Amino acid sequence: MKKLFIYLYLIIVFTTKIVFSQTFKVVVATFQDRTGMIVKKEAEASGNVTVGAVVGQKAGVGTASGQYAASTLESGKGDLGSQAADIFTSELVKTGKFRVLDRFMFERLLDSANYAGDMIAAAKSMGAHYLLTGTVTQAGISEAGGQVLGIGGKSLKGQAVVSVTLTNISTGEIQLADNAEGTQTEGGVVLLGSQVGAKKDLGLLLSSALHKAVLNLVPKISEAAGDLTNYPIECEIAGSGEKIYLNKGYEDGIQIGDEFEIIGIGKTLKIGGKIIQEKLRKGIIKVIEVFNDYAVANKTTFEVNDGDIGIKLVKQK
Repeated sequence: MKKLFIYLYLIIVFTTKIVFSQTFKVVVATFQDRTGMIVKKEAEASGNVTVGAVVGQKAGVGTASGQYAASTLESGKGDLGSQAADIFTSELVKTGKFRVLDRFMFERLLDSANYAGDMIAAAKSMGAHYLLTGTVTQAGISEAGGQVLGIGGKSLKGQAVVSVTLTNISTGEIQLADNAEGTQTEGGVVLLGSQVGAKKDLGLLLSSALHKAVLNLVPKISEAAGDLTNYPIECEIAGSGEKIYLNKGYEDGIQIGDEFEIIGIGKTLKIGGKIIQEKLRKGIIKVIEVFNDYAVANKTTFEVNDGDIGIKLVKQK
């Protein structure tokens, strides 16, 4: 009985490890900040400084009564686009479904001559399944409440709107394009003209609103990504003896029994003013061994050449 328990325990541990080791690799790019503000240092909402909230407004632009332009807000929290990328990175990892790749390496690749700003190609070179890009489209703080005979309540409301695009690296297809709003309210009490308990860090208030917007989008991203077993993985192929090797493996979502269609490159053709490479559909191989970073399939009756690619056949739901 004790041995049986140990065996069952090992099976459970091993199975759990397999389930959680197969995760989507995603690059989270730095989000654009289109709100017109980068908040810089901490300040208080007190005295005659009434903070406000017209999205993307810059200093000097007229606002509604009792509001100041968003660009006058100060905080030590940094650019909202970088914050959004950091929050998405943390929350996607928490789902257990995603492994976020190094954003700074991705940005270095984008700046290199090899990729010259081609985000899909740069993400593909890192082995990513998905690329997450987006924009902080709205952000600001507004004030509500008032006083009666010096006694009353007042609150500050932070608001942020984020839009995202999730792109499938293998197909180039946009899997999700959506946006969400997040709000965070901090209340205070005014006693005989002295404000008690008011939020002092306006940047933190905005960050909290931004975090809530991200939390509203993460489940949608997870759903749109689908199941890794149904992801159309593309591999480079090399033939050797009686075996065919694929340059991706278990950590990319490949399993024993997966089938790949082998595509070869044929003639270079010119049609009108366009030059194309002929694609040769050679046949199908089946995976017989899987390792972390590569997989092996049986040799088949058709010829496999270095430079051929394999595209995983996925089951239609």
